[in-house]
Amino acid sequence: MSLNAQAPAVPAASPLGSVYQVVGISEVTVKYSRPSVKGRQIFGGLLPYDQVWRTGANSSTIITITHDASVGGVKVPAGTYGVFTIPGVKEWTVILSKDNNLWGSDAYNKANDAARFTVVPEKVNNVELLTFNFETVDNEKTRLAIAWADVKIGFDIVFDSHKNILTKLKADVSWSTSFRGADYILKSGKDFELGMKYIDISIQIDENYNNLKVKAQLLEKTGKKADAISTMQKALAKATEMKNPPFDLEAMKKLLDTWKK
Repeated sequence: MSLNAQAPAVPAASPLGSVYQVVGISEVTVKYSRPSVKGRQIFGGLLPYDQVWRTGANSSTIITITHDASVGGVKVPAGTYGVFTIPGVKEWTVILSKDNNLWGSDAYNKANDAARFTVVPEKVNNVELLTFNFETVDNEKTRLAIAWADVKIGFDIVFDSHKNILTKLKADVSWSTSFRGADYILKSGKDFELGMKYIDISIQIDENYNNLKVKAQLLEKTGKKADAISTMQKALAKATEMKNPPFDLEAMKKLLDTWKK
């Protein structure tokens, strides 16, 4: 149980909820109150078309992104925003507002929009409680869906994860962080020279099998095969000093053999 969470004195008609997703090294959090359908006609009834809706109940629904992102195709700085929508029959407008602490929609001010874009709604089976959900996720983006009653909308939140990772690496110098950064760059298939700088930092702090094998592979990727071979041989020698053989030892031996051919 969270020490910062406090249950209401009595059950709320629209209980609070939240969803959280990590994208690469970025985080997206949505906090909202969840109204129920309760047999009512929602869109075009309780919520008239073409009017601003708080996209929840009670106080503002809010979304927090920890890094600059593209939300629905619109660039948005890192921060916390109120989520508003304008439901329509054939098109919805999604709004992220700099006003993130309003009650209802009456005080909504278009001048404070941080992003505004349109999406096409789709019909779904009845969703009793308003639901925010991260439908897909990879290292660069996630798709956030909003569903209630018989309607669902969705939009992508996209981060420049590679840039964010390199920025973090510059600010966090240690054996493990520099090693993980170089290993990430190796697997990303780009910025090998930068990866070499990070792996050299790691090796200067603590030379071991793990960082030597990564340096060997970076050397091979940059066309320095002779140096790659000697560095991998050094890594394999380090492996013999380890209490337990590394899980990828045989794979590294085979890789070395291919370089020698």
